[in-house]
Amino acid sequence: MKKIVLSISFLVLSGFFSKVSAQSGLEGIVVEKFYISNAADSIDAANNGAVHPLFVGSTTYRVYANLLPGYKVKTIFGTIEHPLEVETTTAFYNDPNYGFSTYQATSLNNTKKNTTLIDSYFTLGGVGSGLVGVLKSEDTDGSIGNLQGILANTDTQMGLPITGANSVDGLMPGTGNMLNILGITNELDIFHQTAGSTFIVTDAALAVLSGVQGITPSNHILLGQFTTNGDLSFRLNLQIANASNVSKLYVADTPTGSELTDSTLTYNSNPNGGVGIEETMAESALSIDYQVYPNPTSETFAIRQKGNMSQANYDYSVTDLSGKTVLAGHSNSQVTNVDATALQTGIYLVTMSQDGIVSTSKLIKN
Repeated sequence: MKKIVLSISFLVLSGFFSKVSAQSGLEGIVVEKFYISNAADSIDAANNGAVHPLFVGSTTYRVYANLLPGYKVKTIFGTIEHPLEVETTTAFYNDPNYGFSTYQATSLNNTKKNTTLIDSYFTLGGVGSGLVGVLKSEDTDGSIGNLQGILANTDTQMGLPITGANSVDGLMPGTGNMLNILGITNELDIFHQTAGSTFIVTDAALAVLSGVQGITPSNHILLGQFTTNGDLSFRLNLQIANASNVSKLYVADTPTGSELTDSTLTYNSNPNGGVGIEETMAESALSIDYQVYPNPTSETFAIRQKGNMSQANYDYSVTDLSGKTVLAGHSNSQVTNVDATALQTGIYLVTMSQDGIVSTSKLIKN
């Protein structure tokens, strides 16, 4: 497992945390299952040059701070005593063309393109130009849609769809704030088409010095969005201020002095994965090395797994753009021939699964 650790002087941030309030403002961290990707999304990502594939079934998680009325988030931070950590058991996905690792006020038109709506990034509220993230259950203005006709999955595990009929995309009009990024260099690259599974920084912060409140009465502030086909876990530390700008520090664990803690600042999407990201996670491959040929095909195609013959033991499936499985099987051979003559002309997704690792490839049937 790749871990990136930063350790620098935190003195530059000391002024942020000088005031203390007797009243706490954090009601908890809320994790929303925002979207689950399907075959059409995976194909679009591959067509646009994604270095790390968008695997079918990848989940986009949104992370919100739920505050009492009048309170605001000023900083997401990490210190030596309280590292800021976000981790997956596989890798993070981000749109290869319009993706970003922190809020960048992406135009409305570009926010609608490809898979931009399910990027992985940190923010304090903002998602796109003139758009602020809200819980889908609080979204009252529908969806901005998608220019490629993707992100249209209706899986009930993610609640309401984010595009299409009766959809809500968790976006409402509002002003986003560009983050002050302090003490962080390339660590954020892990959220944007860069190898690795763990973001961890100490003595660093992502801040909006004036603070950010939610735009709905419940006062939920979007802190980040993360897309992965693996388990997600995090440890968060926040600086929260009241209406008088008196601040309090909330840390994931082991508070000292005037610091506070809340159990929801530590999260693991796998209920059997233990508490937080101290749980040991086995390093896993990101993909299976194989090829599908000939492609396009009119009759039969082959799945060839590269490497040693001893590795050839996998399940395969072929799905159409609606997500319907049209062919499936199991193979112990390095080269497997699949009869595709019965398939209609169009685009399909070939998926291989081996030892819990899943890889996908586009197939064109003539």
